[in-house]
Amino acid sequence: MVLPAYPAGGRVAFRSDRDGNGEIYVMGCDGSNQVNLTNHPGEDKQPSWAKGGRIAFSSDRDTGGGFDIYLLSLDPWKVERLTSSSADDESPALSPDGSKVAFVSHRDGDAEIYVLKLSDKTLTKLTNDTAADVDPAWSPDGGHLAFASDRDGDWDIFTVRSDGTNLEKVDAVSGTKANDRWPDLVDYFGDELIVFATDRDGDWEINYYDAYDLSQATSNGEDQMDAEPSWNLSGEQMVFHANRDNDSRFDVWKAYYDGSSAKSLTRDFTGNHSSPDWEPQDEADFCAGDE
Repeated sequence: MVLPAYPAGGRVAFRSDRDGNGEIYVMGCDGSNQVNLTNHPGEDKQPSWAKGGRIAFSSDRDTGGGFDIYLLSLDPWKVERLTSSSADDESPALSPDGSKVAFVSHRDGDAEIYVLKLSDKTLTKLTNDTAADVDPAWSPDGGHLAFASDRDGDWDIFTVRSDGTNLEKVDAVSGTKANDRWPDLVDYFGDELIVFATDRDGDWEINYYDAYDLSQATSNGEDQMDAEPSWNLSGEQMVFHANRDNDSRFDVWKAYYDGSSAKSLTRDFTGNHSSPDWEPQDEADFCAGDE
């Protein structure tokens, strides 16, 4: 597949059901040139970029109902099945260098985080708790991951080293009884920022923690939901999905890190559009036209 040119600032992958089932799409960070990448009768969802034009995603295309993890390489074009489990494997997160993929699996009876090394398919179980551990996200240096867990009675953000050690709750983020989900991490001038979705104000909003303060980035209407945020590599802008325009459907939105200048990138298309992930690109702080 030959993809069109995209604007400076990188591309955004997302899940869309505009063609009747879930597919992985790519678009420019300005919403331009939206292309179906997977085009398969199965359900494809939860894309995750790594540098070099590779996208991990979850799909039930070969499983007869369950989900496994796949890797799509754009150049040369190739789709590789990474896991084959009778249980569901979902929510993949490629490490920054593309050498590993973290994902959620139910193969031991409940949701745990696993890490698969792509070179030799070595599988490491990262978490081990009777509660659900979900939503893995890598740190910029690949040394640790953030994830969400309900092990303390509500959804909280935790971090763990990539070898499974030093697992701890991020108390500065999850010090309340609210639900906190879908973390993403970025290096912002030497500080690690955590962006996540929380319902602490009664509905789901995007918040971020910059190692000093906790700030609310988005503010939507009652019964609306902003969720699954993804930074660009500089941490200046983010994408997320939201049902702001119509409570019955979701679109992919883009905003600055503080939630300003929010706009929908997919509202002109039918269906639901969710789980956006911004391609890591070193040379651009902003999407073209947004500087």
